[in-house]
Amino acid sequence: MAVFALLGAVQDSNGRARPAPAANTAARPATQTVVDTGLMRSELVSLVDDEEAESEAPPSPEPLSPGSAPAAAPPVQHSPRCPAGMLEVDGLYCKNLLHRCIKGGKDYKGQPSPDPEPYYCDEFAVGAAKCFSPEEKKRFCIDEYEYPNRKGAIPRVMVSWYEAKRRCEELGKRLCGDDEWNLACEGPERLPYVYGWKRDRSACNIDKRWLKPNDGILANKGVSPERLQEEVDRLSKRVPSGSMPRCRSPYGVMDMGGNVDEWTVNVTWKGKPHKSLLKGGHWMGGARNRCRPVTARHGETTSYYAQGFRCCADPTMTEQAPPATEGTAGER
Repeated sequence: MAVFALLGAVQDSNGRARPAPAANTAARPATQTVVDTGLMRSELVSLVDDEEAESEAPPSPEPLSPGSAPAAAPPVQHSPRCPAGMLEVDGLYCKNLLHRCIKGGKDYKGQPSPDPEPYYCDEFAVGAAKCFSPEEKKRFCIDEYEYPNRKGAIPRVMVSWYEAKRRCEELGKRLCGDDEWNLACEGPERLPYVYGWKRDRSACNIDKRWLKPNDGILANKGVSPERLQEEVDRLSKRVPSGSMPRCRSPYGVMDMGGNVDEWTVNVTWKGKPHKSLLKGGHWMGGARNRCRPVTARHGETTSYYAQGFRCCADPTMTEQAPPATEGTAGER
């Protein structure tokens, strides 16, 4: 049975508050990535019972249905080696990367932290991105926008990792690995934020006011689609894809810092504790919205009102035809 909670505290199945385990950041020389422990105020948490998530077979979700928002712009052919609407990323990836926080460093409890790469940081030293592992050559295609990958569309939410994976595969694509997502976000300079070295709430859709969700609706599989949509609409502070032009990665990928959390494949920890990782953070205040941090506690069957996705693909040496229609703006 899925249990949903919002930060301030993490709850067990009986509703009792319990702390999440804290990473030992003081002693680490470098990070593969920074794990979201889920204790910053208003950071979204959804806990899925581990036994249920591991023992149950993946669900067979219904097809993603279109919504009623205005039509979004058609995809652009950016690279002859990628499907239309996808950007080609070709670069060197560093698995173990360390930045240096120079302002506003805090731990997961919100207390000041001297850690060079703390849980939360307002500003990092420009150019201070030290690699502690061999560089890996990566080349892949990634959606320019969050699904449905249309400029002007509202990103789709309330989708599980399994649903996101299935939809990408139906389009001849795949879910991005968290390592691919990192490279597409940070670019050749290995930026901590998609737009640079200093947190800027005006660049991306972040730090919006949190509203208390009605989990009796969101977690109820028997609720009507209309009532579910009504609750998602009440909570949502999503903005149309591409509407914040400064929220653009060095490779041209839009909205990777905020708007909605994005499902990826857990490559860094080889599928432990889940095959799924969430990247980028959402629009609510308290999320870190940097390139490297992840949310690792959500199981593959979890779906919630701030979780979406985008797809990746392997490039080819021949020009690609336009992809199948990827839904319309206004899907949940």
